[in-house]
Amino acid sequence: MVYKVFDLSQKESWYEFLGKTVSQDIYFTPEYFEIYERNGEGEARLYIYDNGQDFVYYPFLMRRLKTLPSSKDISKKYGELYDITTPYGYGGPITNTKDESNKKQLFREFEDSFHSYCFQNNIITEFVRFHPLIRNDQDYKDIESTLNRHTIYIDLSLDLEEIWANYDNKNRNRLRKAKANEYFRMVHRNPRELDNFINLYYKTMDKKNAYEYYYFQRSFFENSVELLKDHLELIEVVMDDKVIMSCFFMHYGDFIHYHLLGSDEEYLNFSPNNSLIHYVVEWAKTKGKKALHLGGGYTGDSDTLYRFKKRFNKYGDVPFYIGKRIRNEKIYYELVKDLPVSENYFPLYRHPDLTFQKQLSK
Repeated sequence: MVYKVFDLSQKESWYEFLGKTVSQDIYFTPEYFEIYERNGEGEARLYIYDNGQDFVYYPFLMRRLKTLPSSKDISKKYGELYDITTPYGYGGPITNTKDESNKKQLFREFEDSFHSYCFQNNIITEFVRFHPLIRNDQDYKDIESTLNRHTIYIDLSLDLEEIWANYDNKNRNRLRKAKANEYFRMVHRNPRELDNFINLYYKTMDKKNAYEYYYFQRSFFENSVELLKDHLELIEVVMDDKVIMSCFFMHYGDFIHYHLLGSDEEYLNFSPNNSLIHYVVEWAKTKGKKALHLGGGYTGDSDTLYRFKKRFNKYGDVPFYIGKRIRNEKIYYELVKDLPVSENYFPLYRHPDLTFQKQLSK
């Protein structure tokens, strides 16, 4: 029984193990993690627990705490401190075995090994965004998992008639109208041609009053294009020779994901997004994909985005779980003691209000 830890200089080892798992997806590749490492969100690590027969594959971002206002004195006391997280999207530990009894035993061994690793390396907390299609939250029991929201997927293994039947009536009517009036052209753009996308994306973020985090810099998108290469598709909706919607889709293995989108709100009454998603359903089927994951709503299961996505599969709800674990309670409670923020955020020492207060004090 042994564990190994790899960084991004060892991508071949990532792929050696990933290729043997039963849950391959873009979110587990080293290139996906490199996007976020370059974006300053932590250092990519892959933890492999191998019992000689089966293994657990667990990639994460390892973040230093020394830049946080609450950690200065405590870091002097205990040395360099870290926490770990899943990057934007989905992740968590996956494995190469399908056998349920073997898997349960494997994860028990992995959890003991990983807890020791965290303690030895001053990892204070762990945050996981589990993968809704893989449901790896059901395997990882050593962490407190809670339902965050539901997401929607379209089963591309069905024939097109069955997929169409699972759309709701309003969606089908809008698609028929758009097709009859020939409103749109779908254009596959070279992902390096980012100007239309970035312009529309920032306008969309403004309209939604999005959190500052989602205003990714141009370099973030350029890194995504450079690193994901053929696993990234940029599709634009054109109406009257004007680009009115631009969307990135990520695909790997059996899965394709509706990733980041920008749109011109003046044209939304023509339902370009409906036509875009339906087009991608047909396109992804020709590529042999088994599932198109649309994601969830902005805030949960009751907002307009979730209801829109639900129109594409009345039976397509899958639960999205997040996991939280304090790995070193002694140091964690020293870090959060007397912090002037409400305790509805994890880890509390990374509460966004603390960053805002730090900026105001400058």
